[in-house]
Amino acid sequence: MLRHVTGLILKISLLAALLASLTGCWSKQELNDRTFVSAMLVDLNENGQTEVSTLFMLPNRISTGLNSNVSNTKPFVLISGSGADVAEALQHIQRDLPRKVTWGQLQVVIIGDRFARKGLRPLFEHLVRATDFRLPVYVFYFNGMAKNLAKLETIFERFPTEVWREAAHMKQVPPIRIRELLYSVWNNFGDSYIPELSMREMKLLSEGKTVKWSGVGGAAIMKDSKVIDRFSNEEMPGLLLLKNRVPEMLVTGQLPGNDGVYSVRLEDTRPNVYAVREGSNVKLHVTIEGSADLIAIESNMNLTTSANIKKLEAVINRRIEQLVHGAADKAKSEQADTFQWSEKIKYKYPQLWLEWSDNPRKQMFEHMKLEFDIKVNLRGTGVSRTSTM
Repeated sequence: MLRHVTGLILKISLLAALLASLTGCWSKQELNDRTFVSAMLVDLNENGQTEVSTLFMLPNRISTGLNSNVSNTKPFVLISGSGADVAEALQHIQRDLPRKVTWGQLQVVIIGDRFARKGLRPLFEHLVRATDFRLPVYVFYFNGMAKNLAKLETIFERFPTEVWREAAHMKQVPPIRIRELLYSVWNNFGDSYIPELSMREMKLLSEGKTVKWSGVGGAAIMKDSKVIDRFSNEEMPGLLLLKNRVPEMLVTGQLPGNDGVYSVRLEDTRPNVYAVREGSNVKLHVTIEGSADLIAIESNMNLTTSANIKKLEAVINRRIEQLVHGAADKAKSEQADTFQWSEKIKYKYPQLWLEWSDNPRKQMFEHMKLEFDIKVNLRGTGVSRTSTM
């Protein structure tokens, strides 16, 4: 009995010793030895070198609490490095820093126009191999040197990164992440879109000065991993409706016969695409469903009758079809598979895709037809049908 108890105690002691050894950290690095990147801006400089700018958060400049001394200095800093490729440029940044660069807080990658037009594949090749990077990171395009965006005045947020991240999070632009771009490159034609950021000067009366203001623009069209053109601001709503489930969007249009202007708030719109083969051609049926609320109208139309409500609903659906048609036609004119519709064909009709294998891009756009079906229900007009007492 005593031997059995002694053996049990010995086993428990050994198990406790093993568990205690697991709590150690053999490769620890102190927090004070790290510096955290929140945004990476990639450019091609005038010498043809890759120039990478990293936006670092500075905890030593962040003041909290009621009794703290709030400094006028910015709680972030932008540091740039150049090299033959992205890896060398980042190494030059690390070489001049007293702390170890850490990428776990990276939220945004912004790509300048010159680098984007030369080709994004070198950046993708680096990101897919560098294990430090997080792939669910938002990507943006800037028509100029991306590093110039860091000149913006942070009014609503403490860090520029938050301004850019919220543009995608709030779906002011159709968001896209690194992993989605990598998927398009290694599984399809390397075509996609990249939402655009803008920079302009804005006079703010409350601030008593003119500031650099960063907003949103259109979107770059990526074809074979290169930016070749862009969707305009007017084409952006169509792009957003075709690519995403949109919780809310404002659409304004003209009533027939110049009878006034209306505005509706679309809610929970959902795109759906399926392919149907018709001989050597393929028809893509694009359906968009959702609901809408009328929020403004300049017309004497009687909205208490069901006939007029149906008439207005048809006008709204035609306007939405016009928007999505404009974005789809722009991509088709560039022969860019922006919406990844090639997947709808090659997975459903692999034999047909095999027949197109000599030049699948050219064959697809020559034999592809689009058909739109908009099913947006006008849910509310803002007019009560209940008689007053």
